[in-house]
Amino acid sequence: MAPTLMKRASELREFLGSVVELRDPAGVLSVTIGIEPGTGSGGTPPWQIALENDLAQLRHDGSLGRASETRLEEPSAHLAELLDSTATGRGRALYVALESGAFREVMLRRALPTRARVGSVAHVLPLLEALDEGERTGLIMASKDAIALWESELGGVSEVDRIELEPWVGDWWPEMKGPSRANPLRGQHTVSQRDRYARRIAAAYPHTLDEASATLGGLARERGWTRAVLAGDPRTIDALDEVLRHGGLTTGTIDANLEGLRTDEALGRLEEALRTLATRTSLDRVRGVEEANGACGLARVLAALNEGRVASLLIDPTRTYVGLAEPGGILRAVDAADGAVDLTDLIVSRALSTGAPVIPLLGDAAEHLGSCGGIAALLRW
Repeated sequence: MAPTLMKRASELREFLGSVVELRDPAGVLSVTIGIEPGTGSGGTPPWQIALENDLAQLRHDGSLGRASETRLEEPSAHLAELLDSTATGRGRALYVALESGAFREVMLRRALPTRARVGSVAHVLPLLEALDEGERTGLIMASKDAIALWESELGGVSEVDRIELEPWVGDWWPEMKGPSRANPLRGQHTVSQRDRYARRIAAAYPHTLDEASATLGGLARERGWTRAVLAGDPRTIDALDEVLRHGGLTTGTIDANLEGLRTDEALGRLEEALRTLATRTSLDRVRGVEEANGACGLARVLAALNEGRVASLLIDPTRTYVGLAEPGGILRAVDAADGAVDLTDLIVSRALSTGAPVIPLLGDAAEHLGSCGGIAALLRW
């Protein structure tokens, strides 16, 4: 039976921990698959062709070992299940220790790149990308009557709660009236004091959000949100945003009321804002390396990794990082000289094993990281 669809970021984090620990004298086979719905009907799907080509190349160059057919008999059955395009989830991954036969498998909503490779450690960068994008995030829509709370996690969106608001002060305050200014023609008349009325509303309105803000802050802590995006009237979302940022969340806002949109359209707007927030956050991380105690470039990052000084690793997953793995586990950067090998997975594995988060960067953030050769780190000291 194929694995069930993974829906929780915490579960994927635990899965990653178990995969990173895989070691085997014959190496670890890493297979990731991206199922594209609606393609490949009537013939062999393109992702299957790409995967079979990679596996054929690994057999040809001997990476799978001499006894690969018997060793991979059981994992091959699992691989066939993962290739089933009718199963739920566009992303599939299988990791196999070639000599012991130990394996791990997972299925995700998000498509993964289709590839197969063998190395001394597992290739987990695709899962790290999925985890970074899929961390539990609050999606908040505020109207004058209520705050609708949704949650995005690993590509799925679910409704969490709804906080009813007290009526807006404008709905229940009586209109302020008073005598008109001295005027012989209007001496006995009263007039609406609209300016004073508007100022009183503006001053009192934030207090109507105190209870709702406290409820939202508590729920964000309870659910483990690290970021949130908010949409609605600025008078409402500014107060809510302040509470969330005070609680340590990274936030983004849309100064527009989405109340009149269909739910799927409104959530689409919030998810678009979430992608913008992720890009901004990635750029901030890169700037943090430049402004704080950071290491820029492969040689400096490897030196810090060898000494256990890396607090978090920033890496462009589209690049390859070559060097030497020396006795004692020392990783050293070298030019493309004889004996240089791809150190990418060893670098990622070393960072994770020393408790340093690995943050894959793409797009503008990866371009900004180009001056460091695609790799940098924040340091512990």
